[in-house]
Amino acid sequence: MQEFPEPIAGRYRLQHCLHHGGMSVVYLAYDELLQHEVAIKLVSNDQFESRQRLQSEIRTLSNLSHEHILTILDHGEFGMYHYLVMPYLKHGTLRERVAKGRLTADEAGKIFAQLASALQFAHNHGIVHRDIKPSNILLDGDNNQHVYLSDFGLAKVIDKGSDLTQTGCLIGTPAYMAPELINKPESVSSDIYALGVLLYHMLTGHVPFKGSSPLAVYWKHMRELPVSPSQLNPAITAPVEQVILRALHKDPRRRFPGAQAMAQAYKNALQPSKDTVAHLAVQSFEPTLARRALKQAGRITLPTVLLKRASIPWWQNPRHNIQKVIISLALLALFITPLSLGFLVGRANAPLPLAEQAQFAQPLQQPPHVPAPQTTPTVHPSSGNAIPQQFKPTSPPHKHKHKHPHNKNGGENEGEQASM
Repeated sequence: MQEFPEPIAGRYRLQHCLHHGGMSVVYLAYDELLQHEVAIKLVSNDQFESRQRLQSEIRTLSNLSHEHILTILDHGEFGMYHYLVMPYLKHGTLRERVAKGRLTADEAGKIFAQLASALQFAHNHGIVHRDIKPSNILLDGDNNQHVYLSDFGLAKVIDKGSDLTQTGCLIGTPAYMAPELINKPESVSSDIYALGVLLYHMLTGHVPFKGSSPLAVYWKHMRELPVSPSQLNPAITAPVEQVILRALHKDPRRRFPGAQAMAQAYKNALQPSKDTVAHLAVQSFEPTLARRALKQAGRITLPTVLLKRASIPWWQNPRHNIQKVIISLALLALFITPLSLGFLVGRANAPLPLAEQAQFAQPLQQPPHVPAPQTTPTVHPSSGNAIPQQFKPTSPPHKHKHKHPHNKNGGENEGEQASM
């Protein structure tokens, strides 16, 4: 610990180190003037870049007053040091909380809603944080229900170049850095990506990518897809997983437009409704995720248009039983219709009664040397057509005394029954 013979600025007496980073050291100190504990960040004057960042953080926080952004109590110079005084939160950081075990979806939701509110406020004021991670989220209040976003040392104005970034260096924590930062400036979308990593970390207990070096980790952000959160924690529902994976999309344009929009999506995912699931299905990256969202939401049926967009087959629709019945009836009708027509046509071309057939029997029994007629048309007596000369009998036809009843309705009845 840095030894000071007297309290800094005549009031802040250092007690012990809380955090030692590459740019600064944070101590627990006692404010002898107000008689309470505070946290004080110290940067040596001979660390030019660190001193520049501390001054930038002071300017940024001076313009950001939000209930979930850690405030500045005091700042100044003391000897060869610059210092920044902040409230001390004894409940520690989110990093310490996650180290004890992953959070439930509801616990993560309460923290995430507050954090998103703070980050949205910063974005609305043209500031990107650039270093969102569990160690920069402080816990306070009963059961750690109140959180603060801290450490704006790497924060910068949106769409404005920074003279604090060395050429060829990536600024931030590799496990939480968006893949596009390799060749693009920081943006709201890169902060959204970090929120996605944070949510993934809270719910699974792991960051999406690990490696033997910072470069190896960042390479995975650019080239690999994360393991599905539900594989690491089966309690994660499909709608919640959908929110995480959208925030982690490699393409910045496919992520949420803002922190508040992401927080609202997560809130909706915890209490899925018909409209929420439909919205998720339309914006899903894979149709499988939309179907899983439907399953988790109690098998809610989407409108037909949305089902087409999500490419969900009709047989997976909960109303497919009704559709099966309709299709079965249609197929039955298609099968019976030609059968019915067959009966009707068959009746129209039915053979002649035996008494009338006999009239043609004898001419057909002529000696073999008589040439057979070229055509033998079937003539119904009711057609009114004349019988060709070669078919006229040479002797009176044999008259049968037996009468054969003819049911005129038989064929029609068969046809009607077949078509029912």
